[in-house]
Amino acid sequence: MGHSQIAPPPITRKWREVVLLITFGAGAEEVAAAASAAMEGALGAAAHDPAVRHAFWLLTQVPTAAKSDDFPGELRRLGVYAGAAPTLPEICGGVIEAVDRRVQSTKGRTDLGELATLAAVESLSSVAGQEMPGLFGPTHVAGDTHAALRKLATPAIFSVLARDFFARLTRRYLDYYLSRELPNHIGMRSRFPTLADHHQFDQALESHCRQTALIVRQFSADWFSKHTYEGGIDPENAGGFVHYAFEKIRRELVRRRDAEP
Repeated sequence: MGHSQIAPPPITRKWREVVLLITFGAGAEEVAAAASAAMEGALGAAAHDPAVRHAFWLLTQVPTAAKSDDFPGELRRLGVYAGAAPTLPEICGGVIEAVDRRVQSTKGRTDLGELATLAAVESLSSVAGQEMPGLFGPTHVAGDTHAALRKLATPAIFSVLARDFFARLTRRYLDYYLSRELPNHIGMRSRFPTLADHHQFDQALESHCRQTALIVRQFSADWFSKHTYEGGIDPENAGGFVHYAFEKIRRELVRRRDAEP
């Protein structure tokens, strides 16, 4: 209902430059920056996508809800339904459903929104999981989940969560476009002679997106602290943060490309 796909790569001079960079062996940094420039309009629109904004707002609210003795009740207030003793997988499932209900009410379902929702729950699971006990990965015990998520409500740990979310979303967003072009360059006498070469490029792009998203971590801690203690974070100022973060990431992609020797 109301679903719309992200527009395909535009056949423009900027996108043709991306294709040429891939063809002639440019590194992940150059390709990522050029792709960002080619889809600059779409990237700007992404900051206004209701699912992107709501997913990020929930990332700010779930840790704050964990500070309450009535954690399940606070989750329900957010529209996250996860049972009386919620575990991390249950909460992640509840976040997906909450975002889905939000976009259904606005008929604003998009591919980008789905990418953002997946990035949000992956980040929540990954960062909270690092705060949970267990020799072989995080446990699924409700008490451990509550304690781990409460730690995410501190500015320092929230900044890790914000960086992880925007790194994952940037990577997924670039891949949404680039995955349509990169397979055209696999094969003998092509940019990627083997699948291993293609995989190596993907890994370099992943690393580049994570390094680029450090720019978000640098200001998200102060933002989280300021708004938490000045009345709380609401959907409006969370949306403003998303817009600012996308702009910072776009500029950082270009800066890192230009700084390459």
